[in-house]
Parts: sequence; C-alpha cells; structure tokens
Amino acid sequence: MQPNRLGRALGIGARVAAEKLRDGTAGAAAAIQRSAATQPAPAVAVPPKPPEPALPSAPSIAEGGRRLARGAGRFGASMWRPFAHATGILTLQITGSFFAIFTLVFAVHSWQLYKSAGWHDHHLPLYAAFAVLFAWFTVSSFWRASRKQKRA
Repeated sequence: MQPNRLGRALGIGARVAAEKLRDGTAGAAAAIQRSAATQPAPAVAVPPKPPEPALPSAPSIAEGGRRLARGAGRFGASMWRPFAHATGILTLQITGSFFAIFTLVFAVHSWQLYKSAGWHDHHLPLYAAFAVLFAWFTVSSFWRASRKQKRA
C-alpha cells in the first residue's frame, strides 16, 4: 500500500504518524550501520551464524482492516440470522391470527345472514367467499410459519 493512500484513508494524523515512524526507523537503521562500521574487527575469528529462518511479515494495515470487516460481518450474520428467522416466523403467525379474526367475522356474518334471510340475501355469497378466502390466508400463513420453523 502506498504511504499517501493510507493517509487519505485514515486522515492526516495517520499520515503524520506514518511519516514519523518511517523517519524513526530510517534514523535507527542509519545509527546501527554507523556503529557497525566504527567497531573494530574482532581479534578471534568467530564462525558465521547460520541464517535464521525468515519470519513472516506482519499483516499490513489494509489486511488487518479487511480481516476486521470480515469478522464484523460474520458476527453480524451470526447475530442477525437467528433474530431474522424468529421474527419472520412470529410475523407469519401474527398475520395468520389477524386473518383468523377476519375469517371469524365474515363467517359469523354469513351465518347470521343465512339464518335471517336464507339464500335470498344477495350479500351472503360475498361474505361466504370472503370467509373462505381469509380462511385460506390463515391456513397458508400458519403453514408457511411451520415450514420456516422446520428449516432452522
């Protein structure tokens, strides 16, 4: 990642801090090289050390940000999915209950019309059709809630 790109992403404070860090590490490296050049060579021959295995480089700031975002997304998904699942089931059941209330209202009204006027009232088929329609909505809503609950 380019130094200025990080500064634009995180602000002027990060840019200044990154510049001071670069200057400090460059100054420390120069001091180490100067002290190594001014030291006299050892009188006794020291066998060379075997090369140490290279350590994996620390993850960059961008990689850390991506990992943080991925972790936050997984946390959000693990919290959101059960909540959304339960809310969806509850919504279907509440909707089914309201449909059941409308079914009862239309069924009772249809029955009262039938008892008072028989089949002669022209509103009776309409109320009966609404009662059947809302009964279907009630059954289908609870059936969908049951299917959704089994998928958990």
